Amino acid sequence: MRGVVFDLGSTLIRRTGPEIEQQVCTSLGAWAASELGCRDPDALAARLLELRLGAARRSDEDQVESLASDTIAAALGEAGLRPDEAALRRAEAAFFKPEVRIRRLYPWAHESLDALVAMDLRLGMISNATGHRSIVELTQRHDIFRYFDPLVTSAGFGRRKPHPDIFTHVLEAWGIPAADAVMVGDSLGYDVLGAERVGMRSILVDIEPHPDNPSFEQRVRPTARVTSLREIPEIVRGWSAG
Repeated sequence: MRGVVFDLGSTLIRRTGPEIEQQVCTSLGAWAASELGCRDPDALAARLLELRLGAARRSDEDQVESLASDTIAAALGEAGLRPDEAALRRAEAAFFKPEVRIRRLYPWAHESLDALVAMDLRLGMISNATGHRSIVELTQRHDIFRYFDPLVTSAGFGRRKPHPDIFTHVLEAWGIPAADAVMVGDSLGYDVLGAERVGMRSILVDIEPHPDNPSFEQRVRPTARVTSLREIPEIVRGWSAG
């Protein structure tokens, strides 16, 4: 083995439930009231939530990422607000602020990453996310940004997992074949399926099982499955020795 690619949410960092979408939309509404004079922040938040959910469904269907900045701009526009580019960047930061604040690493995250680095393995990240900057801020906040080169998000790349292009992008950046790399993630439908499509091995992180995994159980099989991050280095070490 020469490279390990990690997902972020529910893999290294704890899952957030559906309520986080309401929180981030409410945060944007409050920001718009304070910064742009929005008269009905609750209506703005409700419309943004509706736009976000619709965009997420389309992204899952066509595997093309819908950016948070686009849905925010659309919601603000419908409310009669026309922020400039600088204000839109501030709006996106306000939108993601609750999520960045509440996320926490799983136990053994740093120890496992350190162990893999000590094995002279390349580490990368592929995260489905509607905002690239939010993932950078999350990883910096928890002191794991330094491990990943490259750190790829669907917001920055354009395609979402399980589209094969986002996986081959990392493999090509490293210059290594798929057989020498493993994808680590919590989702059978995004992480394991995507890895399988390009010929990578996979480790399913089953700490907080992904709610969509049961619908993929009969047709997608991870190479290994763990319930603690501390198990990952030993699995990879065994594959490297074999």
